[in-house]
Amino acid sequence: MDGIVAVTYRCNCRCLMCETWRHPSRPEAEIAPQLLEKLPPLVRLNVTGGEPFLREDLDRILSIVKRKAKRVVISSNGVLTDRTLRVMSRHRDVGVRISFDGMSATHEAIRGVPGIHHRALETLRGLKSLGIRDLGIAVTVSDQNAGELVDLYRLARREGVELATAILHNAYYFHKTDNRIEDPAVVQAGIEPLIDAYLASSSPKDWFRGYFTRGLVEHLHGRKRLLKCTMARDSFFVDPFGLVRPCNVMDHPFGNLNDESFEALWTGARADKARRRVECCPENCWMIGSVGHLMRRRIWEPFAWIATRKWLKRREEA
Repeated sequence: MDGIVAVTYRCNCRCLMCETWRHPSRPEAEIAPQLLEKLPPLVRLNVTGGEPFLREDLDRILSIVKRKAKRVVISSNGVLTDRTLRVMSRHRDVGVRISFDGMSATHEAIRGVPGIHHRALETLRGLKSLGIRDLGIAVTVSDQNAGELVDLYRLARREGVELATAILHNAYYFHKTDNRIEDPAVVQAGIEPLIDAYLASSSPKDWFRGYFTRGLVEHLHGRKRLLKCTMARDSFFVDPFGLVRPCNVMDHPFGNLNDESFEALWTGARADKARRRVECCPENCWMIGSVGHLMRRRIWEPFAWIATRKWLKRREEA
């Protein structure tokens, strides 16, 4: 099982696609670290926000969740360089993904913070100097940055880190419902060269990222997901107040860790109702939190796509 825990809705960015920063959680209302002891054994846990490094007790949170999950990855905007390096110096076995929503000017325009590209890059390099190996940059693909995806891939390669992708979407805690791709054809034109770059890599992990990124194209055009969503069965989302939901898109909590054990809420009637909602969910989203565990479980499907795509590419070049 995989999990996502948003430890705060406080944020120090002013992103165009998210207004969580206008509705911050109060520090005293945020989930207590000890409640995370209730989490079940996990394969992968993503610690996110808001901006997780705004939590003064993130050090303690990481100490707890590392005992719960085989792999822990933090999603961060990279602004708080000194604090990030101080915390991560004690947790070098935890992964970090730093947001880069384009090259310098584009990234600053989308994130609303002057100088954020330089600061995020400084944070990334500082983490690398600590010896942290599970590092990457993450981009939310939109009309504004689709033309810079290959540039971001090259940046990741130069820095010796991974590039992860997501597509512009809505989530209940964004406090926005109008995020959408205006020109799918133009965005696809930016995504396809990135897929080719992934598949041309010598890294099998990149090949599978190519498959995942192909799923973004299917999503762009409203087509059926490559793999059926199983959120609330194989994965879950915990918000900063302890509420457990199927994912970070559906606003259908089925219990609170403040009130009961994870096992009790996971097997309860409200959880069953949430699973039925997932079965008929209209969002058709495609995000690594709802796809990664499926790619591992049904590895033959992405592998078949990779083999076919590589074979076709060789034929084109012959």
